[in-house]
Amino acid sequence: MSRRKLKPEDMISAIYEDEGFYEVERGEDPESGYINRLVLSNGRKEIAVSILEEEVFTIRGAIQDALLQAEKLKNKFDGVVVAVPRRYQRAVDENVMSLHGLGLVIYDNLGAEEIIPPRFQGRDESKKERAQEVGEKSRYIEEEMVKLRIELSKLFRAIEEIEIRINRLEKEQNRLGSRLSRVETQLNRLQRPAAAEIRTKTEKAEHRGDLGKNLPTYLVDNPWINILSRRE
Repeated sequence: MSRRKLKPEDMISAIYEDEGFYEVERGEDPESGYINRLVLSNGRKEIAVSILEEEVFTIRGAIQDALLQAEKLKNKFDGVVVAVPRRYQRAVDENVMSLHGLGLVIYDNLGAEEIIPPRFQGRDESKKERAQEVGEKSRYIEEEMVKLRIELSKLFRAIEEIEIRINRLEKEQNRLGSRLSRVETQLNRLQRPAAAEIRTKTEKAEHRGDLGKNLPTYLVDNPWINILSRRE
C-alpha cells in the first residue's frame, strides 16, 4: 500500500498548528484561477495563505499578480502568507515581502518551512473603528475650539469694557483735579485779605500796647487815647 502524498495545504497547516491555528477553509482563490487559498484561525486572528504551485511560475507575470492579490487580502485577514515551492524561493524578494508585512513559506515533498512570519494587523472593522474614533476626536476638538473661540470673544469684550471704564475714570479724575485746582486758587484769594486784616489788627493791638506802657494807670484802656493817637 503506497503512502498518501501530502498536499501543500497539509504541510502548511502543520506549521501553524503549534501556534494554536487550525484550518477553517481551503480551495481555489476566487479572485484568481491559478492560486490556492488556505485560511487558518486561532479564534481571534485569521491567516490567509496564498499557495503558488510550480505551474504558476511558467505563467508570465503570475508572481506579481499573486503578490497583488496577497496585498488585497490584508484588508480581510489579520495576516497574509505567500507559499512558494522551495526551488522558486529566489524568485520572491524577501525584503519586499517584509516591507509589506507579508509572510513567506517554502515547501517541497518533504515538508514546509516558514521563512518570514506574517505581520498581524487589524481588519477593516478595526480600521473603521479607529477612523471613527479619530473622527469623534476631531469633532470633539472642533467643538472645544468653537467653545474656546466663544470664551475668548467674551474675554476680549470684557477687556474692551474695562478699558472704556478706565478711560472714563481717567477723564473724571482729570476733571476733578482741575476743579480742585480752581478751588485751591479761590481759597488762596480769600485767605489773603483775611490774613492782611489779621496782621492789621495785630499791629494796632501792639501799637496800643506800646502807648499803654507810657500812660498813667488811670488813662490805660481809655478810648480817647486811641482817637487822639490817630490824629497824628
